[in-house]
Amino acid sequence: MPNLLTVTLYTKENPQYLDINQSNDANHVSQNPNSQTITWQLTGDAASNSSFNTQSDSKPGFAWVGTTTPPAGIFGTPTLSANGNQMTMTDLNNSASTQGTWYYQLSATIGGVVYQSNWTPLTATTTNPTIKNT
Repeated sequence: MPNLLTVTLYTKENPQYLDINQSNDANHVSQNPNSQTITWQLTGDAASNSSFNTQSDSKPGFAWVGTTTPPAGIFGTPTLSANGNQMTMTDLNNSASTQGTWYYQLSATIGGVVYQSNWTPLTATTTNPTIKNT
């Protein structure tokens, strides 16, 4: 079953940022012998005149952040839909060695302005975007 994470533009703070909805554990990927798909979809204020950035942009569309990165072979390369407002990545969570929690940051251009997801150093109250292989 694909994991869908909706991405909106959070405008109640300055600077504004991409907000990734992880409610109902949408960011949790259960163990499965087959690769699963994680999808990020720009919605709401972030949906019109927008696209995720690519690795060749000055702010790549997807980047691992924090003190640990996942071992090679778990995650595929993020790919963009034709119109750029959806990004997908495969996740091969097929054993105890592929379990873990990894932090990432997204970047998208909306109305000609580059926005990133919120990232702060880890604290007890931090809600940084994560992928959790359980």
